[in-house]
Amino acid sequence: MKRTPNIRIARLSLCIFLGLLIACLNLLTVSCSYKKTVDKTTKTVSKTTQKIRRNIRFSDDDLQRLAAVTGFENRSAYRSKDFAQLFRKGIPEYLNNECDDVTVPEMGSGENVQQLKALPRLKSGRVDNFALATIGRKLGLNAIVTGTLNDIGFISETEGLILKDRVHLIQILVSIEVYDTETGTKILDESFNRKVEIEGLDYDLMQSQDKLMLPDLSETIRDLLSEMGEAVCWAIEDQPWNGFIASLGEGSVILSSGNLSGLEPGDELEVFDNSRIIKGRDGQKFFVRGKKLGEVKVVAVEDESSEAVVVSDKGIKEGSSVRVK
Repeated sequence: MKRTPNIRIARLSLCIFLGLLIACLNLLTVSCSYKKTVDKTTKTVSKTTQKIRRNIRFSDDDLQRLAAVTGFENRSAYRSKDFAQLFRKGIPEYLNNECDDVTVPEMGSGENVQQLKALPRLKSGRVDNFALATIGRKLGLNAIVTGTLNDIGFISETEGLILKDRVHLIQILVSIEVYDTETGTKILDESFNRKVEIEGLDYDLMQSQDKLMLPDLSETIRDLLSEMGEAVCWAIEDQPWNGFIASLGEGSVILSSGNLSGLEPGDELEVFDNSRIIKGRDGQKFFVRGKKLGEVKVVAVEDESSEAVVVSDKGIKEGSSVRVK
């Protein structure tokens, strides 16, 4: 039986369509793979460039920037598991294990530590960055990390270029902030999210019971902590190391930084005025580093403090900041 022209045309069209479809799928696969490779390469180059830029800018590679992680309140409706605690614990672990120039030391239980944990706030409810920096200076900190678990909830999305498919996900939203103690400025303010797909039946069950039943999120939380930790690490490493004069003596000063920061006897430091304060929006205040006031030389070091003799003095005072000469 002879095939009619219409049948031949239909089959030819189908073959062309299938060929184009396969080509598109192959192109999409290659494109996705290429994009992942480009993203990974870009990230690596960015990290390497940033590290090189730090090494060129600063002469304090052997000193550790001390940081504290505090806050991380849980603003989500999901309370049966303390996810905020996972971030309070996980970020210090990441920084201590993966970040070369940043250390999160064990904090004691003194008055300054308690004030830090309470996270001072303005009347508006926002973090009082000036008060936070003042507390951090007394503790010999270079940076203070805080954040918020904003939400854990359902979302639905459509996937697929040709064959649309509705997928249901649980989304985790977290924001993180890092404050520099020399100036009180925010050196990082970033939001992160992760999505975990759930089965349709599980979604229907949770919707019918109006109850969020989370799957195992261990791997998701680890990935999220890694991404957040890396961002925090870069933000802190990109700042020069600073110390602060805690008190003045007769021809000497006491610094609120010591062995934990990597200071050693013989280290020479420049002292800068840090008494000028400017006001920003919403009642926020910031420290401004001013002119050089002199130089000091470290002579004795303890874990959290050190003593330095004054080499030159043009008005050194308590609260002044110091940097590697």
